[in-house]
Amino acid sequence: MIAIIENEQIDESISSNTLDSSKSEKSELKSEKSEWKKISLESTLTLPQLIDFKKQLHQYHGSRVQLSGEKVERIDTAALQLLLAFINSPDITVGWIEPSQELCQAASLLGLNSHLGLSSSCHS
Repeated sequence: MIAIIENEQIDESISSNTLDSSKSEKSELKSEKSEWKKISLESTLTLPQLIDFKKQLHQYHGSRVQLSGEKVERIDTAALQLLLAFINSPDITVGWIEPSQELCQAASLLGLNSHLGLSSSCHS
């Protein structure tokens, strides 16, 4: 349903000179969170695919994710609602890469462009 394209390390300075184990653990978590995971959405995201799609999205909680929507040709309301819940999860950061015209139109039709973070990524 979704595929990992690549991982990119974001340049951040993380202090590793600490004796406190809790600070060390926080640094490891910060380092893991600073890595962007780029995933590509499938061409069809409709109700029959959502059980698997939800399971796959769940593995990215606690991450920084770049969603590539360029392949999306068909997406229904249920899939947009799932993406909305995923994007609005407090432990995830999401950005869009090249959302397709179909994705933008479907989100716009439902008034979800700004809620999905697509406003600046969609071009008429």
